[in-house]
Amino acid sequence: MAEYHLLTIWHIEAPIENVYGAILDSLQWPHWWKGSEKVEQKASGDVDGIDSIRRYSWRGELPYSVVFEVRATHIEELVAIEGSAKGDLEGVGRWHFSRKGQVSSVHYEWHVRSTKRWMNLVAPFVRPVFIRNHEYVMAHGGKGLARLLDSRLLSQENIDLMAKGSRPQALPGPLRESGWINPLMLLIAGLSAGAVATLAQLALWWLAEVPVFETLFRDARLTAALVMGPGVLPPPSTAQWDILLVATLIHFALSVLYAFVPVSLVGHLRGWVALAAGGLYGLMIYVVNLYGLTMLFPWFSVARDWITLIAHLVFGLALAAACLLLAGKSDRFSR
Repeated sequence: MAEYHLLTIWHIEAPIENVYGAILDSLQWPHWWKGSEKVEQKASGDVDGIDSIRRYSWRGELPYSVVFEVRATHIEELVAIEGSAKGDLEGVGRWHFSRKGQVSSVHYEWHVRSTKRWMNLVAPFVRPVFIRNHEYVMAHGGKGLARLLDSRLLSQENIDLMAKGSRPQALPGPLRESGWINPLMLLIAGLSAGAVATLAQLALWWLAEVPVFETLFRDARLTAALVMGPGVLPPPSTAQWDILLVATLIHFALSVLYAFVPVSLVGHLRGWVALAAGGLYGLMIYVVNLYGLTMLFPWFSVARDWITLIAHLVFGLALAAACLLLAGKSDRFSR
C-alpha cells in the first residue's frame, strides 16, 4: 500500500478557543471547508467524545472522492485531537493546537496508507499529484476557517515528512494557488503549448512539401468528428467554419487537459530534467492519441506520421517550458 506522512501548519490570527472548537466540531466542516463533501456521526463515544466515530467524504481537485471513518482516540481540550482512520485511507490523524499572543497555530499530521487498488498501482508515478491534492484540500481548510472566524490566515506550510530533506513550503504565489493548481496556470500552459505545437506542425508540413491547407482541413475533420460524428469525414477537405471551430475547441480543450499533470508537478522537476520529462510526456500523448484513440475512432490512423510525432514532442517540451517559466514568475511574485 502507498504510504503518506504529511504535515500542514496553519498560523491564524484568532483565539485558540474558537479555532479548537471549529476543528472539534467536524460535523460542520462541509459548511465552511471546501472539499469536505459529507460528515456523518456513526457512533457518539463516551462523554468526552473518545471512541466516537465519524464518516468523512472528501473530494479535492482530482476527479475522485475518498471515504473513510475516523475513531477518536485522544481529545485534550485546546491542545490535541487524535483519531485512527480506516476505509479508503488507513492510519492516524493528529491535530495539535498552540498559541502565541493573538496568533493560534494548528499542526495537522496525516500519516496514512491508501487501500484503493488503483491508487496503489499509480502511486509510484503520480505520488506528487496525490500529495498536492491533499495540500489543495488543506489550503481551503485554512481559508475556510479564517472566513468562519472572521480572522486572517497568516501563513500555511505543507511538509512531506517522508521526503528527503523535507522542508516547509509557504503559500505559493499568484500563479500557483494555495495547495495545488491555479486554473490560470493550467490555461496558460495548455493553450500556449497547443499553439506552439500547431505552429510547429504547420512549419513541418511546409518544409516537407506536404499540402499545408489541405492537410490542415483534413485533420480538422478528423478532430471535429469526435463531436460531430463521422459524417464530417468525407472529402473534399475544404474550409468549413463550423468544422474548424469545433476542431479548434477540441484541440485546445485537450491541450489544457493534458497540461494537468505537468502543472501539478511544478516545483518537483527543474531545468533539463523537466524538459526531458516533458518530451517523454509528449511522446506518450502521441501513443494515446494516435494508437489509443484509434481503437474508438479508427479514422485517426491516417494521421500517424513522423510530423505528427514531432508535433507531439514539441507539445510536451512546450508544456514543460511553460511550467518552468510560470513557476519562475510565481516565485518572483511571492518574494
